[in-house]
Amino acid sequence: MGASEQFNDKHLLVFGMGYLGLRVARQALSKCMRVTGLTRSVEKAENLRAEGFTMIVADMVERRWYPEVIEPVDYVLNCISAGGGGVDGYVRTYIEGMHSLLQWCAQSFRGRLVYTSSTGVYPFSEGELISEDTEFEPQSETSRILLGAEGLLMTAGQPGWTILRLAGIYGPERHYLLNQVLSGESELPGEGEVYLNLIRVEDICSAIWKIWQADEPVLNSIYNVADDQPGLKREVVAWLAEKTGQPTPTFNPAKSIRQRHLPNGKLPHRIISNSKLKQATGWKPEFRTYREGFADLVE
Repeated sequence: MGASEQFNDKHLLVFGMGYLGLRVARQALSKCMRVTGLTRSVEKAENLRAEGFTMIVADMVERRWYPEVIEPVDYVLNCISAGGGGVDGYVRTYIEGMHSLLQWCAQSFRGRLVYTSSTGVYPFSEGELISEDTEFEPQSETSRILLGAEGLLMTAGQPGWTILRLAGIYGPERHYLLNQVLSGESELPGEGEVYLNLIRVEDICSAIWKIWQADEPVLNSIYNVADDQPGLKREVVAWLAEKTGQPTPTFNPAKSIRQRHLPNGKLPHRIISNSKLKQATGWKPEFRTYREGFADLVE
């Protein structure tokens, strides 16, 4: 069965109709799928209904959205983000949100569920090569919460789940580092001698579709989603500065609020392996490194 036949007239339910979720949802419409999305914004719901989506206005944690999902669902994408609120916001979004989703799934859902987590759970800071099988202990409260949400999904007995741990997301209209370079600041917060593990948003989308197309043995597992070659932050910044005609900034660790709150004061410095996903599904990033990924964004 071809991909077009597999997805035709299937029903996708998306939690998090934002930068990533909306892109996947629009791709689903182009595949002749029916798409239902959840949002807390009445205005956003109205705008997205005009695009052809069925929209439910509710918080994921609130069970009142359950009866509003009327038609059977074939695919679920949970890519919701905390959007502020500190630790409490993380708990509500990721832990309580996952509880709510899994309670709904237990009623009747037997399709495929993709949950987007983060490679930020990996605490390593010595330049290690990290795979999904690397053992570690979380070093921050947010990492514990993210891993807690993953654990809920893995132990719920819900078949057909996949966890994608995403590297740093960038792409059209979302390129924080490029914006920093374009600002002309002479100093940037943090350190330059740490690896940036990045993934362009289009490559995340293609990974999600690969999972949904994959054979059953591929499911019920965790996969890192990162490009093929991380670069040191100073190298990436110097390349961006050269391409945009900006002066190359230096780095000042003292300006890094994030660094001050890490347990050992060290920023993550590791190479995230994408080998497992590539071997399991045949996925390959279109934007193999930051050079390909930023090429059209710096023009």
